Amino acid sequence: MYDRTTENLRLCSKPRRHWDAAYACLVWPLLMLVLPVCLRFYTQFRRLTLRHYRAQKKIRYWRRNKQKLLSLAETGYKIAVQSLGLNLEDGRQQSQKVKLGEIDQDGFLLSNVGAIPRVPTISREQFASRRRFGLTMVAVNGYAGVEKHYKGNKAAFVNEVEAHYHLGLAGCNIPAILDADFDNLTLTFSYIQGRVLHEELARRGAIVRDRDIEGNPRLTWLGKRRRALRRIAESRRVLYDVIDSQFVEDLFAELCKMHEARFIWNDIKYGNIIIEEHSGRPYMIDFDWALRYPKLSAPAWQILRNRDIEKFNACFGTDRQIAERNVVCYAH
Repeated sequence: MYDRTTENLRLCSKPRRHWDAAYACLVWPLLMLVLPVCLRFYTQFRRLTLRHYRAQKKIRYWRRNKQKLLSLAETGYKIAVQSLGLNLEDGRQQSQKVKLGEIDQDGFLLSNVGAIPRVPTISREQFASRRRFGLTMVAVNGYAGVEKHYKGNKAAFVNEVEAHYHLGLAGCNIPAILDADFDNLTLTFSYIQGRVLHEELARRGAIVRDRDIEGNPRLTWLGKRRRALRRIAESRRVLYDVIDSQFVEDLFAELCKMHEARFIWNDIKYGNIIIEEHSGRPYMIDFDWALRYPKLSAPAWQILRNRDIEKFNACFGTDRQIAERNVVCYAH
């Protein structure tokens, strides 16, 4: 007996196969050429709308939900001031906030309380002022912290607030937020006791500090991108004298947690990674450039994740790839 249904399915399958082949050979490659450009415009559009329109709304939201933001510090990383070898007077230790010193462009501390063990300090004559946001080391209710001053930049402030909240929920190795001032736009993060990877590389001879590059006549004429590439080349030369492959594995796992929370870091560099003193594990800092993409399509999300991972590969000499199974998950 003639089966019209089977025949119809057989006839329909041919155009479908032709469309699949055309999509794979023509549409998909064209999409992969256009989509990265569209994503750059989309990201710039998001930053502009955040800066000029959405930032104030978000600040009002987090002002109302400040306790929800600070509640993550109850289980987050914190270190008591006494653990740093500081013995402040009882009244000062119990006060809301005590200024311990200013942090300069290369992460050195200009201390107000004398030398602090295992914290790199600097004299006033050597102090290099920070270019973008100010950093102050403080004591908050007996805990060591770093207060970040956003100098009126509402977008950067909001980016950091939202990144720390969502990444804290995701269990990433990041500082906890100890305090937030929504009027003066400052955040106080818990101080991570350990060594900044950037500084450890410099101690082994890599020319990576800003003061070393600006004082080197062979490097001052280089553009921003070439300076960045030169820093990476210098750092890679001594990188594995400071860390091992397990540290890189742990750091990549942290980056994957960030991506699972739908965040792109956009600022992977040695100065934003701390080797925690007791565990030796990597901790990540500085998320004012981070952006969250909760509803982005799978192909677009894959491109953004690839960019983050390419930066990771460049910094650490790895060849990490995105598993295709993960791309499907992020489509939902």
